[in-house]
Amino acid sequence: MLNKQFSTFALLAAATRSLCANVRFEISLTWEKGAPDGQSRDMIYTNGQFPGPQLTLDYGDDVEFVVHSHLPFDTSVHFHGIEQSGTPWSDGVPGLSQKPITPGGSFIYKWTATQYGTYWYHGHARGQIQDGLYGPLLIRPPPGTQTPLSQITNSSKELAAIRRADRDPTLVLLSDWDHLTSEEYQAAERESNLDLFCLDSLLVNGKGSVNCQPQALLNNLTLPPLLKLLNGTFVSDRGCTPPTPKALDEGLNFTSDITKVPPGLNDGCKPTNGTNEIILVDPRDGWASIHWISAMSVKTPVVSIDEHPMYIYAVDGAYIQPQPADTVLLYNGERYSAMVKLDKPAGDYTIRVANQAADQILAGFATLRYAKTHHRHNHTSTKNSTSTSKPYINYAGVNVSADVVPLDLTKLKPFPASAPAPTADATHILRFGRLGANWAWTLSGSALYPENRDFDAPLLFNPNSTAAKNSSLIIRTKNDTWVDIVMQVVLNEAAPAQPAHPVHKHSNKAYIIGAGNGVFNYTNVAEAIKVIPESFNLETPSLRDSFTTPSVLLGPAWVVFRYHVVNPGAWYLHCHIQTHLTGGMAMTMMDGVDAWPEIPEEYQI
Repeated sequence: MLNKQFSTFALLAAATRSLCANVRFEISLTWEKGAPDGQSRDMIYTNGQFPGPQLTLDYGDDVEFVVHSHLPFDTSVHFHGIEQSGTPWSDGVPGLSQKPITPGGSFIYKWTATQYGTYWYHGHARGQIQDGLYGPLLIRPPPGTQTPLSQITNSSKELAAIRRADRDPTLVLLSDWDHLTSEEYQAAERESNLDLFCLDSLLVNGKGSVNCQPQALLNNLTLPPLLKLLNGTFVSDRGCTPPTPKALDEGLNFTSDITKVPPGLNDGCKPTNGTNEIILVDPRDGWASIHWISAMSVKTPVVSIDEHPMYIYAVDGAYIQPQPADTVLLYNGERYSAMVKLDKPAGDYTIRVANQAADQILAGFATLRYAKTHHRHNHTSTKNSTSTSKPYINYAGVNVSADVVPLDLTKLKPFPASAPAPTADATHILRFGRLGANWAWTLSGSALYPENRDFDAPLLFNPNSTAAKNSSLIIRTKNDTWVDIVMQVVLNEAAPAQPAHPVHKHSNKAYIIGAGNGVFNYTNVAEAIKVIPESFNLETPSLRDSFTTPSVLLGPAWVVFRYHVVNPGAWYLHCHIQTHLTGGMAMTMMDGVDAWPEIPEEYQI
């Protein structure tokens, strides 16, 4: 019934968009049994489906996103990558921009689509991404928008096909899944005092299976550096590194108890017969636009389509100068728009999604199917693909040959060209690491973002409170200034190694202007450029809403992003690995404290 109601509503919303620019999108959240990968557990459904329904808008639309919660716990919804220009009260962060939505409650998020591109919405109360609260979001650009598509081909016929594909993309959500709920998973971390990471499956548009591989294959796929670290042991039958401080290089001065890890979390693989996503494409179209969205809670996937090279032409919703790639590595929350030429023989081609981090050998699959059809509704198969297409990557996400071309993340130049101010007005240096426990992570280096912050008075409504001036958790900026954030990954006894941290900035995007190994021993970027100019790019830096630090084992490293304060409000800055976020890895950016917005009466608490 919920699906039928939503379908009717979607048609009405589409009609509304064509007449005026007011779009009302209504969702109902429920807590039900579900089996995305073939094994049942409690999870969140959005309008009776998982993932949530796609929200499609036009640039300039005024949006009312209404949430009705029938969940047995508090919740909220965040629109990932949406800058919320002038509407910070609709950003969806409990304790920051709103009070949480309580069981049986409702909330209306109002904002204007001031950007275009691919985004997504998801839960932002505790770890609810792990429970299934997410869905895709597409904002179509206005007519006449300048695009980089002519850089893909010199053929006018092909360019026309490419432009048609760009106007009608297919959004594909990539996510990970575990048979424990987020609360159960967090409890396991705290009881064992371990930073856990082993999961059951990878999903494509909410579909997948638990794939159990022979131990010999898993051993052969284990990379030599990890074999050395394991020192004579092997990954589990689920492909997981043993969850011990020594194996994980966790804090050796913290006491942990591996016996408190729930049975089956790290080993004991049990295969399931889940479903397989089939993405239909019509070869007569010539080209297809596929937008990858990483809704991962923990994993770092690399994605490829057998025998189909891609041109990546947008990242995090913004156009770039197109780059060729056979494979794309996605960190949590990122989006990549790919143009794919449909020039192969009719048939099925496997879409491979494999975790590329060293913590677990794990992969999921879907199918790209050539089909002559005027409608591209994706299909579901109850069987995994039996395609014999030639892969670019193996089950561990490793390239099968030296000819495979991965996306070069250093060449994602904005289109049209844009650049930050040559200097910054303020610099803030953060120090990433563990703090007090193996599962507890800090962004600032001196404090954990408190779990109970969700229930406090939102900082947006109290910009001059004591909590809003806590320098260990708060960055305060002035309006119309340029700010540099230095993300320093620290190695010490508490964290002798660190994984990559995909950090997401709420509000407007920022430029990734520098990165390097070692310690950032400078007061600011201007000082650093005089010594290590090769570590910076102020001419053509990537413009993103996510910034990832490298995984480090042999020494510390740093990344710098620069942004313009133009949207006063209280904004979240946090690691998007859900277990790290719930472990405290977050801060608040009180942007434009000298031009604080007036809260509309309807949002006053």
